[in-house]
Amino acid sequence: MVFAEVLRLSRLLIKGLQMELRVETSGRFDLPGAPPFVSVIIPAKDEEQNIEQTVRSILDSHYHNFEIVLTDDRSRDNTLDIMEALAREDTRIHVLVLGDLPHNWTGKTHALFKGAEQVSGDILVFSDADASWSRDVLSRSLEIFMSENLDMLSLLPGFTKRGFSEYVVHPHLALGISSFYPLTDVNDQAKSAALASGCFIMITKEYYLKVGTWERFRNEITEDVAMSKAVKTMGGKLKVLRAGNLVRTMPFKSVSAACSYWRRTLYGSLEKSVPKIIRLAVNYISLSFLCVLFVLSLLVLLCVGMVGSELALLAISTLTMGAVMIPFSIFLKGEQVNRLYGLAIPLGLVISAWIALSTVFTILSKKGIEWRGTVYK
Repeated sequence: MVFAEVLRLSRLLIKGLQMELRVETSGRFDLPGAPPFVSVIIPAKDEEQNIEQTVRSILDSHYHNFEIVLTDDRSRDNTLDIMEALAREDTRIHVLVLGDLPHNWTGKTHALFKGAEQVSGDILVFSDADASWSRDVLSRSLEIFMSENLDMLSLLPGFTKRGFSEYVVHPHLALGISSFYPLTDVNDQAKSAALASGCFIMITKEYYLKVGTWERFRNEITEDVAMSKAVKTMGGKLKVLRAGNLVRTMPFKSVSAACSYWRRTLYGSLEKSVPKIIRLAVNYISLSFLCVLFVLSLLVLLCVGMVGSELALLAISTLTMGAVMIPFSIFLKGEQVNRLYGLAIPLGLVISAWIALSTVFTILSKKGIEWRGTVYK
């Protein structure tokens, strides 16, 4: 049963990964019509280490017809001072300061909502305070957005740099989510699958209002995914692409931070579905066991030889390892990661299984999940 499930998921993942679209990194930008005025909204809470780099990367864009609305969400560090200093340098920057968080709102959705109230553009782009843009990502995104007459476009970011968490832990969880929301299905208007990244969401102001603004998703811990699902449900045209190095986010500060991020992502994007998350956990555990079995079988073969059922067991574990390694290698290649990190697959699977199981326990306990100092239920 486990072997059949591995083969089924591998087929889906390989097909999806091979067909996934990315933002083109070369060519001309031909906007079908007059360049629109774009409003970029960035919420920030205690982001003094990142906000200046993020804003300057956007200001350096080839595309110039835009404004930036920076929303300070109750920061306790120097985030607001940095924002105001940037606004004094460039008149395209506007700063909004928020007070207390209203009941039944997450901090980020409230900051996004209030920021969007201040905009002048017909096209909105929501981003994160730790995102870094390439100079041409806005032009390229607008070309895709307008030429394909999209209602919403989201770019899945890469990392500014990578460490253990980005190489070993992140790919397994990303592939796990992909098994539920392959981009080939997300970009198919006939299918209900939907996904998005808060690092880069482009949406028309008209459709933003039509979908109910961020107020509709005010208590969603994965508000980006919730909005994409609403757009798809309402018949809107959604497209999600991998941005590669065109949009990048800061790496996880630690393995613990990576685990917290993915517990929150599974909790929200899989809609607190215990069966779905248990399914992921079982897959991770089974694959961890099969990886160990493969290594042990190989050692026994080399040392004492095998016959009959032992060879059959080695053959099954070898096929399973191939079914795991192939999509994993395709994913790593697409993320420009050294494929030698494939050797760390067993460790990544064990950590992923723990993340999935701890998420299940969190859901069953009904205590809610903590994210950046706030507990969400």
